[in-house]
Amino acid sequence: MPIESVSRVWGHTNITTTQIYAKITSQKLNDDLTMLGDKLNASFCNIKIA
Repeated sequence: MPIESVSRVWGHTNITTTQIYAKITSQKLNDDLTMLGDKLNASFCNIKIA
C-alpha cells in the first residue's frame, strides 16, 4: 500500500509522522522496483537497454 494511503488511514496530517512508524524491507523495495521496471518495459514495447 502506498505510504500516502497509509498516512491517511492512520489519520496523520504529515507524512513524516507515518514514515517514523513505517518500515520498508529490502524485499518490498526490490518487488516495487521490479514492478516499475516491468511497467516501463511494457510502455516502451519491451525495449532492452544495455
